[in-house]
Amino acid sequence: MKRFCHYHPTQPAHWYCDTCNRLLCPQCVEVRDMQGYHQGEKLHFCPHCNRQVQWLGVGNIIDPFWKRMYRFFLYPLGTRPLVLMVVLSIITALAVRPGIIGLVTQILIWGVTFKYAYAILQYTASGNLIAPELNAKTLFENFSPVAKQVGIYVAFFFAGAFVLSHLGLLVSSLFLVAATLFLPAMIILLVTTESLIQAINPMMFVTLAYRIGWGYLLMYFFCSLLGAAPALLGQHLIQHLPPILQLFLFTLIKIYYTFISYHLMGYVILQYHEDIGYRVDFDDFKDEETDSLQAAQDTDTPEGRLLRRVNQLIKDGDHKGASALIENETAQSAITDPVLSERYYTLLKITGATDKMVAHGSNHLAHLVQSGSKDAAVDVYRECLAAQPDFAPGAATLFKVGSWLNESGNDQAAIGAFNRLTQTYPQDPLVPKSYFRAAQIFNERLMKPEKAKTILKGLIKKFPDHDITPFVERYLTDLG
Repeated sequence: MKRFCHYHPTQPAHWYCDTCNRLLCPQCVEVRDMQGYHQGEKLHFCPHCNRQVQWLGVGNIIDPFWKRMYRFFLYPLGTRPLVLMVVLSIITALAVRPGIIGLVTQILIWGVTFKYAYAILQYTASGNLIAPELNAKTLFENFSPVAKQVGIYVAFFFAGAFVLSHLGLLVSSLFLVAATLFLPAMIILLVTTESLIQAINPMMFVTLAYRIGWGYLLMYFFCSLLGAAPALLGQHLIQHLPPILQLFLFTLIKIYYTFISYHLMGYVILQYHEDIGYRVDFDDFKDEETDSLQAAQDTDTPEGRLLRRVNQLIKDGDHKGASALIENETAQSAITDPVLSERYYTLLKITGATDKMVAHGSNHLAHLVQSGSKDAAVDVYRECLAAQPDFAPGAATLFKVGSWLNESGNDQAAIGAFNRLTQTYPQDPLVPKSYFRAAQIFNERLMKPEKAKTILKGLIKKFPDHDITPFVERYLTDLG
């Protein structure tokens, strides 16, 4: 039964901490680079107890092969295998002709095809679900695996000929059926042992098929369908096309189904690797989803990593521990991440740490003002003001909050914010504008023109040379 992350219930767990008894996905585990002789390798730790965690293995991450059949058909359509399929098919259509040159070309094309197919099988078996690269090493170096696969068929031929000559047609037919049934097991053994002798050893391939169980029979059934598909398509569809197009499409389809079959066999090795004794390491395991999570984690900021740990403590219900973690990690510098700032403010509020909430309120309000979060900024301002009547964030923050309070129709609160600015920061450049805004509210919203006139006259007297003064004078004149 698949186990899921303690903090992300929809994500399969990759790691287990036996100290905390927690299951963790790649988003939750702490990754650290090793130094010295092991530089470049990574270690994975529990974010709570700082102990190294245990990998749960591939079995808890991947789906059984029968649940992802559509992905096997999509696999060869990735950029790398698709390019190789098209190129080899074009060469076949243009270069393969009757004669020795055509035969040699055909051998080379299928040699490259099976070389890449074997690489697909190896990659998949080791846990790398991304197609191999198209390079000289993958396509042209070390053809011994291909030769060993040919060796399996040669062994079939001689064994079949021996059975036919000594035991007759019926027994040789049964031998052929059995050999075909166990062919995938032989190829799997060739990958896991790299030995042709072991691959054709009946004790080995029969035992392997038995360990896999009914899943092996299901794989064989799918492989049989994949093997028959090119012939069926050629008979009912491709034969009606022009000869050169027939050759191109038939080659393309055969390579396509070959890549699917080898990817399927590799996945079966991966799925049953513990049953058949094949080692798969976490560092080798790669799929698009896990890689994207790992890439996001590798490019994560210190604030992002801290926020992840804080969220874990919150989900555990340890609110005081979460706020204490933020305080410890940001003791030497102010909180610059707005999401972390919001999380800290909320934690202080729900834990009743009023003094700390108000102290952090000024910094948090600055983040909200910078991001244009009107409603949130107004709420925080009111909460801090209710907790501490002399609460006074920065002048620019007060001016912006006062303007937003005015926009929302909170006239008295807006005037209070502007007055707080003028009293707390009397030398700030925003003081004249704050006086003028307060006067506007008294005149236009509260219908108190005389109070507005008093404020405007005091503004002109106090700031006779300010840029806003001519505008204030015209506004005062309009008041009469």
